[in-house]
Amino acid sequence: MKTLFRLRYDSRWGEELFLTGNSTELGNWNPDKAVPMEYVGPGIWSALVETRFIASLKQTKYIDKTRSIASLQTTEYKYFIRENNQIRWEDGPNRILPEGKDRTWDWFGLTERQTMQGMAVPLFSLRTEDDFGIGEYADLPKLGDWCVAKGLKIIQILPINDTTAHYDWGDSYPYNAISAFALNPIYLNLKQLGILEDTNFKRTRTVLNKEESVNYPKVLKAKWKYFQIAFEQQWDVLKETADFQQFVKDNEDWLLDYAHFCAERDGNGIEIHLFLQYHCDKQLREAVKALHDKGILLKGDIPIGVNPKGVDVKSHPDLFNLDVQVGAPPDDFAAEGQNWGFPSYNWETMAKDGYAWWQRRLQVMARYFDAYRIDHILGFFRIWEIPKMAKSGLLGHFSPALPLSVEEIESQGFHFIKSKHVKKGVNTLFIPAPNEKDKYIPRIELHKTKSYQALSEKQKQAIDAIYEDFYFHRHNDFWKQKALEKLPALVNATKMIACGEDLGMIPACVPEVMQQLGIMSLEVQRMPKVFGHQFVQTEDLPENCVYTTGTHDMPTLRGWLAEDRVRTRQFLDSLDLDDRKVTAKTLKKILEKHLDSPSKWNIYPLQDLLDLDEKNWSPNPADDQINVPANAKNQWKWRMKMNLETLL
Repeated sequence: MKTLFRLRYDSRWGEELFLTGNSTELGNWNPDKAVPMEYVGPGIWSALVETRFIASLKQTKYIDKTRSIASLQTTEYKYFIRENNQIRWEDGPNRILPEGKDRTWDWFGLTERQTMQGMAVPLFSLRTEDDFGIGEYADLPKLGDWCVAKGLKIIQILPINDTTAHYDWGDSYPYNAISAFALNPIYLNLKQLGILEDTNFKRTRTVLNKEESVNYPKVLKAKWKYFQIAFEQQWDVLKETADFQQFVKDNEDWLLDYAHFCAERDGNGIEIHLFLQYHCDKQLREAVKALHDKGILLKGDIPIGVNPKGVDVKSHPDLFNLDVQVGAPPDDFAAEGQNWGFPSYNWETMAKDGYAWWQRRLQVMARYFDAYRIDHILGFFRIWEIPKMAKSGLLGHFSPALPLSVEEIESQGFHFIKSKHVKKGVNTLFIPAPNEKDKYIPRIELHKTKSYQALSEKQKQAIDAIYEDFYFHRHNDFWKQKALEKLPALVNATKMIACGEDLGMIPACVPEVMQQLGIMSLEVQRMPKVFGHQFVQTEDLPENCVYTTGTHDMPTLRGWLAEDRVRTRQFLDSLDLDDRKVTAKTLKKILEKHLDSPSKWNIYPLQDLLDLDEKNWSPNPADDQINVPANAKNQWKWRMKMNLETLL
């Protein structure tokens, strides 16, 4: 087996890099027989070596999805620098070559125990001198240049699937894709598409680039004008090329359905949609290659839901439950829960072909991403289903679930009266279980209802015990089984590194399953998962996790610290910081604390990094929050104040 070793190192003139290890092919630790590394790009060194991984499975201890480290006879290796006949070995223990790997991650310049630092930003938020009022695929390499300069190794973006449904602000919602496979044409760079920069083009670009935030409908309308021009100029030639025909052949299982769907939506032919998807794929692939050449890993985001009227539902209605909508139960960010409006998945039908739709979805995304965030991984254990006609998430319930019979309810000391305790609307204590006669589900946060307040103390204690058992104990083994039926097929579908968004009401089985499957957890400094802790303690963090200061649907770190002075003081005290006033230096100290964590990856929102310089501070930090979960009509429009060229 040939293994590609790639190493990120900013060398100086006269330095040469070599690779050696405990095998003949690697020189048996003899510097004179070591493998020379080839300089292949800015700071990137490479070597392709024949390797033999000789550890048996019996000798192998499972660590996580990406590494199987043998206790005996593993392939060990290290890099060293030779300059003027002097040798300098890299620090740290020997590196281990994982079994079956054909590429190492060493090009990030990290040893096993080091934490990779990264940043998160929506693609639409990027700003450059020559974009068109919105971030584009072509902007990623420029962002990569800044990451290289700052020592960041990971770029994480929000979903980039096509969300075009009505050509209005609703289309800005990146988690409401009309296709789980197609990329969003709005991120195409028009110059790379072949558009000549005439006076009208330059004028339109200037107007859009002066916008403080992304004017999504305006940008979409303007770009479609040029999409039409490019299509008319290039289609007759492009459709005959082998490259385009191969693209269609490789993607016909989803591409043709998507193109017909869009043609019906727009009242035109399918050809322009094939044209645009070809160029989306081309531009993003080129951007990803440029990132890899800089030593940057790209992490994508796989939404849990799809548009209920999108192409996936239309083409495969049997894979979805269209009589319900999904969301999230109430939490600190949304008092009435969240209603996302997506249909739930018909997992029983999906299981019949080994979850082929999900596997294919991930395989398509693996063309572009090295890692991915599983949006709302809890949905693979259970999902919050809401009746089709309900707006509030308060009347939802977890599915699948084990509802309670009247006998079970009364056996725990609660005197159940259906006419009194099962009502229409949010003032109910129990919800009738769907498709199960005479069985009931405790309403989420029932203790906040008037019906609960009217109970006697004895009845309150009884229903509190029922509620506690139902939501935190009853389903643990059941949901574990459901997750293990689905997730292995997804995680093993590609070589991408899987990271789960496991925030919120977490069943006890979730960390166990994620650890078993090697899925990295998400840890947010202000959202501890350990009961009784107000903030995350470093010692509580697992190693296999992504540690962050916040996510896209939270206030920025600066914004959060400005919300509550008492909480801010408690938070700073927990970090042994005696700052009396929050300044950029305070934010820097907080981020530096992340460097002491055992987490594999630390990923910071771009806003938190830019706020390390007070010159970048917005007058109102709330303006830098990407979205507010409780706002169903949120406009996804945050945009960098400066362009990437200025940032560099």
